[in-house]
Amino acid sequence: MIGRSVPRVDAFGKLTGTALYAGDVSFPGMLHLKILRSDRPHAKILEIRTEEAEKHPGVVAVFTSRDIPGTNRIGGEKKDQPVLCDDKVRFVGDPVAMVAAETPESAERAISLIRVDYEDLPGIFSPEDALLPEAVRIHETGNVLVERTVLKGDPDQGLKDSEVVITNTYRTQMVEHAYLEPEAGVANYEEGRLTVWMPSKYSHADRAELAGVLGVPRDKVRIINATIGGYFGDKTSLSPGYYAALASQKTKRPSKMVYTREESFFASRKRHPFVIHYTTGATREGRILAVKVEITADTGAYAHSGSTVLLKSVIHAAGPYEIPHVLVRGRFVYTNNPVSGSMRGLGVPQVAVAHESQMDILAELLHLDPFEIRLKNGLKPGSLTATGQRLGESVGLAETIQKVRDEISRIGTPGSSGSKRYGWGIGAMFYGIGLVGRSNPGITRIEADDTGEFTLYTGIGDGGQGSSTILNQIAAEVLGCPTEEVRLVAGDTDCCPDSGVAAGSRVTYIVGRSVQIAAQKLKGLLQEAAASLIEIAPGDLRLEKGFFYSPEAPHRRVSIAQVVRRLKEEGGAPIGEGVFDPEMKALDPRTTQGHPVGTYAFATQGALISLDMDSGEVQVLCVVACHDVGKAINPANVTGQIEGAVSMGLGYSLMEEVLLQDGVIRNPCFSEYFIPTSLDMPVIYSHLVEAAEASGPFGAKGVGEPALIPTSPAILNAIGAAAGIRVKELPVTPESLWRLLISAPERPIEEPSREESI
Repeated sequence: MIGRSVPRVDAFGKLTGTALYAGDVSFPGMLHLKILRSDRPHAKILEIRTEEAEKHPGVVAVFTSRDIPGTNRIGGEKKDQPVLCDDKVRFVGDPVAMVAAETPESAERAISLIRVDYEDLPGIFSPEDALLPEAVRIHETGNVLVERTVLKGDPDQGLKDSEVVITNTYRTQMVEHAYLEPEAGVANYEEGRLTVWMPSKYSHADRAELAGVLGVPRDKVRIINATIGGYFGDKTSLSPGYYAALASQKTKRPSKMVYTREESFFASRKRHPFVIHYTTGATREGRILAVKVEITADTGAYAHSGSTVLLKSVIHAAGPYEIPHVLVRGRFVYTNNPVSGSMRGLGVPQVAVAHESQMDILAELLHLDPFEIRLKNGLKPGSLTATGQRLGESVGLAETIQKVRDEISRIGTPGSSGSKRYGWGIGAMFYGIGLVGRSNPGITRIEADDTGEFTLYTGIGDGGQGSSTILNQIAAEVLGCPTEEVRLVAGDTDCCPDSGVAAGSRVTYIVGRSVQIAAQKLKGLLQEAAASLIEIAPGDLRLEKGFFYSPEAPHRRVSIAQVVRRLKEEGGAPIGEGVFDPEMKALDPRTTQGHPVGTYAFATQGALISLDMDSGEVQVLCVVACHDVGKAINPANVTGQIEGAVSMGLGYSLMEEVLLQDGVIRNPCFSEYFIPTSLDMPVIYSHLVEAAEASGPFGAKGVGEPALIPTSPAILNAIGAAAGIRVKELPVTPESLWRLLISAPERPIEEPSREESI
């Protein structure tokens, strides 16, 4: 099964429309819910008047913060976000009150009848303003959520020893997740328990947090992970499922909430906007000696996963290069803007824009080939990362660079014509697989039944990345059966173990390894029982097509079904449980030195663009993507991840941006928030490098987030090659690029001085 592009296990349901999303779940007598959201960015709540709404026909209940029986604060790392606002509102879209009614129309009308008296407070809409001494405090603890430093060697001395030093500032924008399925949730209260159907990145964490909000023990809440229509890092914590559970608990009736697309824009988390000041020092031969990086990010009104995103970004800010002297300082700041949170890459796409632009600028100054300077400095087996982690053998960076170079040489560059210019750019990256600097075990369980088939239980839902298929293939490989004989139960907290969160590209590597361990344990248990049945030593038995047999005496065989029945007769249980937690070393709180993850993925991408010098219009014509995935469990699935990530990277580079005015989103719909369509997609050549990871399942690592990270850097560097100017701010719209083109002075490339700022 390993290395085969088997059909996805969820393909039939999604293609035929029979897959059950949360918005499809329905019960007789179900209530419909609507939220009243703040229309101002920062204000004290003086009074909430709900009398008129309560009298409206069809209204069953109106909720404010006073109606929350448990804890009115949620958050994965810092519980600072209210379920329903009590003391004040902190961004436009903050939930203030909720209506439960017999119909969606009644709920919508009743919401408009609620009156809230506010005392407006000064709004803060940039990290720079939030850091001013006179700035009003958004939270009692202040306006800085978290700060973190990575320190390796002596960066000041490294810059002094450098023969060329460049300093630049890069800015990345706030973007929306833009998943296909708007958030939805349904809850039903029966016999003292709540069952909630909702899309979730982490069912067990949602159960724990929701139980706290409801003021009940965890075993009184069951989360069933419905089919997930994409999450990219969101759909965790404070989803419609929370509000449905709150209403169902109070009314004892089924309850449902589905966001409109506009509401999803206002309520969902966004990718953090970054400002990155980046200094790089190198020798004239192109050896990088030191980098100093300052990152300031807008985390919005609440913490959500800001601490994790910050840590991930500072760990990767130096790029996939061995640099002796590194200083990275990161700071995430509260504002009255929409909440930022986890999104594909967790801060690494932002810093990759900076470190890969710096590499191309250095190459240009030093008259070096962009591939050469990356190969000269790139991480390899035995290298030390910026956190001092010594890498093992699974480092395929050089192979990805060389493959992309060969492919670009093969494809060639079109000749310029009129106002059209063409250029290739490249971007490289590395990415730590899993949660950084802390334990994050995967736990799974496999059971065999009387028919000889298997059931795999995992707490991880499939958000569209194909992870369920990968886990099935791993189990089937160990158990010697087709994937069709492994039934998957995923994300149901009543019967599935806590497999951890679907984040950090950890599912294949960590959860997949736990599946392999569980399957091996079950196989060993069955093998022992089979050996006693046919009186052959366990080590002499083989498992194939549902039978244990001896190659020396193939006629002496026994089916899995027979073995399971014998085990049960003897009081045994045909169950295997697997636990895998990759090796890590705690990070020094002062320097962030340590061993934050078990392994890293590596990649290089090249992008060919055409540029109209008269209009600033950029078209991405071709992307060559080469990724070190350790081992491709399902090559078609890996290729699909790469192609989807290129689409997302294209949008991030050229068109996507949440436009804000005093904290208000001005483009909360797809007619105004532009994402790539099929007509925008380039030709994509995907290539895989398999530098096997010894601790991964059959050598596999991960590709979900790594597939995105190099795309924007490659496109920006291609624009630089075609236009002869450097773009340092995303997105690169035709207007913004045109303004740069008409204002750029024409100058020859000069010999680099010891210190030059570009």
